[in-house]
Amino acid sequence: MRARTWLIASRYRCPADYGIPVLPVWEQRRDEDGRLSLAAAGEEPFVSAANPVTVRR
Repeated sequence: MRARTWLIASRYRCPADYGIPVLPVWEQRRDEDGRLSLAAAGEEPFVSAANPVTVRR
């Protein structure tokens, strides 16, 4: 799904009014080796990065 579509829908109404699913809530975690991972609350991580870097847009 395009982020622009979600943003426009959220600015004017509830995104569910447009058939757009609710944005999930994720936790950011770091393990003892410094790896960054994302996970839903209370669940196993679904993506991780061994060497995350800061990105400028």
